[in-house]
Amino acid sequence: MIIEICNSEEDQYGNSKENIFIALGEHGEYLGSAFTYPAINCHQTPDTPYLIYISINSAGHLDESLNKKVSQRLFDTVLARAKALRTQHPELTARIYAGFEPDQEKMDFYLGNEFEENYIMVMEASIPDSFTYTLPEALETAPLNLNCGKELTEYKERYDEFFVTPLNLEALAEQARQPFFTNLSFLKDGKLLGGCTIFARDGCGYIETVYVVPEARGTGSSKMIMNYIFNYFSSNGLNTARLEVWELNTRAAGLYRSLGFINVEKQTMFPGITL
Repeated sequence: MIIEICNSEEDQYGNSKENIFIALGEHGEYLGSAFTYPAINCHQTPDTPYLIYISINSAGHLDESLNKKVSQRLFDTVLARAKALRTQHPELTARIYAGFEPDQEKMDFYLGNEFEENYIMVMEASIPDSFTYTLPEALETAPLNLNCGKELTEYKERYDEFFVTPLNLEALAEQARQPFFTNLSFLKDGKLLGGCTIFARDGCGYIETVYVVPEARGTGSSKMIMNYIFNYFSSNGLNTARLEVWELNTRAAGLYRSLGFINVEKQTMFPGITL
């Protein structure tokens, strides 16, 4: 079968039409699509700040043989576009990657095209019964008011700057229904140092997010926030802390290990290549 690959006729969801590809059969029938999307994030992936995401989706009605052909044509096309985007920032180390879906067949397809395995790691740390911690007097905490539109908008803007995946407000609302939920900002003399989102899940103290603003890095703020979290969990009868971290986030993973966290599980795979 003849497979034609063409660009989208218009931009979609904030992505340029040059980054979006559609596969059509010889009679114009839809066979699949792919896209790539570049972003720069120096906070969550400091070693590979230029992130170029790709996604390939063949039509569900294709037989196995045609599915492989369409997927490969789309992959070759979108990878070539991703490599072209990479040249726009030669000063940054880039990572072309895929993922965000628990589809092992698709992950195997990427690995078969010489992408490397990379995962979200689940980590845990035990909190001693005797653990206590008090914030220095110069520091204060401020909880996020989820019912205040202005606060929520400001928090989403800050979150989207620090994390690769934009804030999902529905997921945040679901977290807020969990026991011991709190979303805190840590301030010194009224200036933001960082923040966290924490709650209880499955008998563990769950750390959804931790971040420190660039100006406060290297000052011990990360360990201060983590010690505060440990104390919060311990005071609420939770003696295990649990979190997830992307392997690419080497800075955060190193901090967690220094605080006693160990890997307990591999989760979603994000296969890719570093350029």
